[in-house]
Amino acid sequence: MKHLKLNAISMALAASLIAPVAMAENTVYGKGHVSIASIEDATGSAVAVTSHASRFGVKGSVKQDSSAEVIYKLEWQVDMADKADSTQIKARSQYIGLKDSWGEVRLGRDDSPYKGAGKKAVEFFSDTFADYNNIIDKGQDIRADNALSIKLNAGPGKVSLMYAAGDDTTAGDNLADMTSIAYDARFGAITLGLATQTVNKSLTNDETGTKLALGYKISDTTQLGFVYETVSDDTTAGFDDKNTLISFKHKMEEDAIKLAYGFKDQGLASDATMLAVAYDHKINKTTTAYALYADGSDNGLNDASKLAGDSSVIATGLVVKF
Repeated sequence: MKHLKLNAISMALAASLIAPVAMAENTVYGKGHVSIASIEDATGSAVAVTSHASRFGVKGSVKQDSSAEVIYKLEWQVDMADKADSTQIKARSQYIGLKDSWGEVRLGRDDSPYKGAGKKAVEFFSDTFADYNNIIDKGQDIRADNALSIKLNAGPGKVSLMYAAGDDTTAGDNLADMTSIAYDARFGAITLGLATQTVNKSLTNDETGTKLALGYKISDTTQLGFVYETVSDDTTAGFDDKNTLISFKHKMEEDAIKLAYGFKDQGLASDATMLAVAYDHKINKTTTAYALYADGSDNGLNDASKLAGDSSVIATGLVVKF
């Protein structure tokens, strides 16, 4: 009888420990992306082996008695090509929140609504030397710290709002605080992204960006993208940008051809431009190999690729997702 009681107690304890875990749905994921490239710019030329935003993380949700779910994400970026030191691993999006039929709310470190507005429908060179942030303002493409974000379902799309407190202290103004609003929607073959964002770059200097992103799915295999952005310095005249990028992608069974052309109108004698072409080959469901050529004039490959002046890249890379 004693053994029966002990067994019953043990089974009850095990059930109580297992039940909450069974309700949680966790996903461990990651991406390795490394390229070898011949790079050339105003300072010289070199062969570069580069890790492009390789990452790993865990994300998931915990179901509640109601329809709501607690959601969470913890993600880190890792440099797979450089030496191991304090900069090899750094935080990416890391938040906890609540999701329900109306939308979701998140607290932590997360991409701003402006950053994500329409991006997937127009950005075909993400995390490569030809990343569209060479043209579309990298200073507005923010993963915000100390942030509250709300996503609300609205008709055929979603309204996203974020306030990031920045370096929030009691000493005065919040340094690097930010407000960001975006609307993303799909209308048949057209994907729309509209966004505006104001970033406090210093205690006396605000910068405001507005962005329109349009994606058009010509067919199941062919896509067009268009982005137009204005970035204005709210305190200093003459520092306003008008940035435009046009993109194209065509799939052929396991392969794809991608093109992009962009320019930054900064009111200078010579404005930055970027031209990129790539060929992707899908090896299997998780692995893609690619060849890329990109050319930039007047710092057209500066913001994301960190190449100076007139520059060019010939690269081949491998992307593995898990």
